[in-house]
Parts: sequence; C-alpha cells; structure tokens
Amino acid sequence: MILGHDAALPPDREPRTLRTIRHADAEGVLEMVSGDPDPRLRAVALDYTGYRERSAGPMRRRELPWPGIVLIFDFGPTLRFLDADGTVETGRHHGGFLAGLHNGTVLTETVGAQSGLHVNLTPLGARRLLGLPMHELANRVVGVGEVFGPAGGRLVERLLNAPGWAERFDLLDAAIARRLAATEPLPGIATAGWRRLEASGGRIAIADLAASLDCSRKHLGTVFREHLGLSPKTVARVLRFHRAIGLYDRGLCSGWADVAYECGYTDQAHFVNDFRRFAGVSPTVFLATRRPMERATLPG
Repeated sequence: MILGHDAALPPDREPRTLRTIRHADAEGVLEMVSGDPDPRLRAVALDYTGYRERSAGPMRRRELPWPGIVLIFDFGPTLRFLDADGTVETGRHHGGFLAGLHNGTVLTETVGAQSGLHVNLTPLGARRLLGLPMHELANRVVGVGEVFGPAGGRLVERLLNAPGWAERFDLLDAAIARRLAATEPLPGIATAGWRRLEASGGRIAIADLAASLDCSRKHLGTVFREHLGLSPKTVARVLRFHRAIGLYDRGLCSGWADVAYECGYTDQAHFVNDFRRFAGVSPTVFLATRRPMERATLPG
C-alpha cells in the first residue's frame, strides 16, 4: 500500500525547523508554513508547505512548468483547473491531485479561499513512489485517488485532522519512508541521466549526455519517457526555463537578455520563443500580469 500509516523513520533525525511566510495586500492574505523532509528522503521529497489563502474574490494563477512533480493534499475549497483560454473548467480534484511534468502552463482558479499541503517531489522520486510509467502522467493533473487509491483518501483525512503542520509533515515522512522501503532503486541510466542534465541546468547537449552514459539517444529517450515522462530535450528546455525565472526573480541578472545568455540560449529571440511556449505569454506580458501573491507561490 503506497501510503500506509504505520511507518516511521528511525528516531535519530534532527528536529524539524518550520518557516512561516505571511503575505498580505489589497487582494488578500496568504500564509505558508514550510518544512524540510527528513534528510534521508531528500532524493524523493524536496519540501513540504502548508498554506492558507483568502482573497477578495476568485484568484486565477498561471502555473508554470518546472522540473519536478507537484503533489497537493487539498483541505478545501477545491481548486478549479481551466483550459488555456481560461473559459472552460477542465477539472476539480477533491482531496488533492498530482501534476506530472508539464511542458506548458496550467491555469488554476480559487473561489476566494483555499488551504492544503503542497509537496514538491523530484521526478525520479515520484516515479519510485507511484510505480507508474511517468509518460502516463506527463502534461496531466490527476486526483490523489487515481494515483494512490483509497489509501490516498485516508492520508488526506489524517493530514486534515492532525493538530498542526509539524505533525502533518511527520505523517508525510512516514508515508514516503514506508513506500521507499517497499520499492527498488531505479535504473542507473535514469538516475545518472537526470542528475547530469539537472546539474547542467539543461545546457548539456542530448547527444553528449547519451555518449556520457554509453547509450544511444533513442535508448535515452525511452528511459526518460518511462521514468520522467518527457523526452530528454524537453526536460532540458524545462530546466533552462525554470532557471531563467529563478535568475530573474532573484535579481541575479540585469534583464532578460542577460538571463538568456546565462541559461545558454543562442540569442534572446530563442529565449522569448521558449518563454511563450512554456508560459503562454511573452516575458513582458508575464511580468505585467503576475500578482505578488502568484510570485509568493512559485516553486523554488
């Protein structure tokens, strides 16, 4: 059972430090409480964040692609997913959802309030936890019940009823540790390929990556599709795009032209084309329309 409740890590872990961020403006109030997973789980879970948000009215966000897997345990009200034009509702996932690797933006909308627990998983960590071919989840958002079965609903209930965020994070540590103990490590090519591509920020040529792993580009593509969900080239582009957003937000570059250079784009035009492909709008429109509360929820 993927999310069994009797698991526990050995008791010799360090005390968990919680970090609280509160953001308030004319549009509403957002509180986020974050904590690091047990260090022994870092290859699987990057961070845990509990959140509560209230806004003056419906809050719509443009969720950008990033090189990881988002797992949300929904405490309500339930988030709406919209089509690219924002005119048609495409789904609601009561209890929560998991989003596979995406190579395009996803539009979400709250009814004016939401709360839940956000887990950022590594792509290979999610592959091991789920035991599913990741191409089945690529560019998809699926309910927790679809990927975890009845155990997912039971975990949502236990998380919701826990007395605080620290206790909820402990529950997640235990559930992940239990599953890892029951699964086998992933193939070396998948692990090494992902790590080298990630370390390069998506800048290594796929032919060079395949050669360094002593395999063909075709075989590497098959491995990535199985264990990450997207082709090596697309994963590389997502990595570069995510790094570009991070560099700009942290003020590490003087403008988009510098960002493009630092991320290995041949010129700014190629960067803008990639940006439009992944964000759905140009960098200029993206900055002009992004709310402060949207920036506060970007993955790290």
